[in-house]
Amino acid sequence: MFAEERKRKIVNMLQKEKRASVKELSNKFDVSCATIRRDLTSLEKEGFLRRTHGGAILSGSSRLEPSFKEKEDKFINEKISIGKKAAEIIQPGDTIFLDAGTTTRQIIEFLTKKEKITIVTHALHIVNRINELKLNCELVVVGGNFKWKTEAMIGPMAESFLKNIRVDKAFIGSNGFTIKDGGTTPDINESKIKSIALDSAQEKYLVFDSSKWGEVYFSRFIKTEDLDFIISDIIDEKKEKILNKLGVEVIKTKDTIHK
Repeated sequence: MFAEERKRKIVNMLQKEKRASVKELSNKFDVSCATIRRDLTSLEKEGFLRRTHGGAILSGSSRLEPSFKEKEDKFINEKISIGKKAAEIIQPGDTIFLDAGTTTRQIIEFLTKKEKITIVTHALHIVNRINELKLNCELVVVGGNFKWKTEAMIGPMAESFLKNIRVDKAFIGSNGFTIKDGGTTPDINESKIKSIALDSAQEKYLVFDSSKWGEVYFSRFIKTEDLDFIISDIIDEKKEKILNKLGVEVIKTKDTIHK
């Protein structure tokens, strides 16, 4: 196993287990403890984790970004329910922006009966799915530099295009969300696209499953108080009340958790 592949697997392991010791990692990857320590030092410098005595924990500001394929099947039932709820909000005649995420991707599945809608997107996987479903819509595809990992167009060309359009509703995915930090994502270039798309919209929606609550990533693309809506599967009562006071409406697919 190459070092880069091993380091990626170390971070994936930390994302699941939250922490790991040098000895555990040495046994798992069948390499020396010295090799693991070098890997951890390298990953710490890159911002993916924090070293602890005898091991490491995942960094709260991790910049590691899973690919679209890696995220596609995770929390799939929650994503489907969020996609369905978001689709219910879209009205005939709406112009919407769909972000390049695995949750926004699910919205497409519930738009087959919607008429006279215009979809703007920078995501190849969304364009492909619209084509597969033969969706009856006006499709506007944003050009730019293609990012293979997320199957999204980014960069100056995409940013310039989005700055010159206006949409009724923007549905944006988020790798992490806290009330203090707002919506965050690992890649600053994708963050710019999300931010500009939200600025172009009359109604700003963040769509994410409950695993994203409390997560913070490298680049913030929107402050909490600048949002209009959050669509998620579940939220605890305390967070919901705070968000409501900030003017953010929470649309849930499950009941509120009372604490």
